[in-house]
Amino acid sequence: MKKLFLSIILSVFIATVSLAQDSNEKIVVKEKTFQLFGNHWIYQKYSDKSWTVNTEECSHVIVEIEGAKKRRYEKSLNIDLGINTWANAPSLPAIKPWGSWNIGLNYQHIYSMGKNFTFNPALGVSWYNFKLEDADLIPIKTDDGILFESFEDGEGTKSKISASYANLSLIPSYHSENGKIRIGLGPYIGYRLGGRGKFVYKDAEGKSHKKYEKSNMYSNDLRYGGRLTLGVGEVDFYLNYDLNPVFQTGKGPEVNALSFGLIL
Repeated sequence: MKKLFLSIILSVFIATVSLAQDSNEKIVVKEKTFQLFGNHWIYQKYSDKSWTVNTEECSHVIVEIEGAKKRRYEKSLNIDLGINTWANAPSLPAIKPWGSWNIGLNYQHIYSMGKNFTFNPALGVSWYNFKLEDADLIPIKTDDGILFESFEDGEGTKSKISASYANLSLIPSYHSENGKIRIGLGPYIGYRLGGRGKFVYKDAEGKSHKKYEKSNMYSNDLRYGGRLTLGVGEVDFYLNYDLNPVFQTGKGPEVNALSFGLIL
């Protein structure tokens, strides 16, 4: 009687902390047997991550418990692929979209917050590239700040400023019932890892040369702003807007970065 009572108590406890699942026509991927309270128990795990524990050795009781391990979150590695531009800069050198790439690698967790909402924190690294439309303008770092000067010793073919950042984003998202529409909006913050200026030109003989400014080009050490994500069907888009300027105060133009593109 004591063994029977303990067996029933154990089965009720396990059933309380597990999620009931249908185990018909499931593939067994793992099986173990063990002795407990004088009974012979069988544990089976199935391909869909559900499991059962059962015993038939007690003469008056057949116990079978089913359940599945609940995952607290899902995780993914996403790639941002888009372009950068400068916002609020009508009188400054124009940015050429083709070549001003915005590339990001983001390791993301997806926590369920109900039927239609998720919370998506992510850690990642991103690269800013700002390619000038006028390839003859060379960005020069001086003690007073960044200057954009016309290059006179040849023909400029490429002129750009770049910086890399480690980022943290916290994006709550809404999902439609069928998952075909997804909208997220939240903050991000980044810390600068590196930066440089690059200028490519041809001399009078047509030979190509490269000049690098291996410094931060007065890019801000911190960046912060808002991120909007939009998913339609199988395609996802993003838009990032920095709320603080690209350059340090007094060292460069008062411009903000705007980035947009695809999430792969």
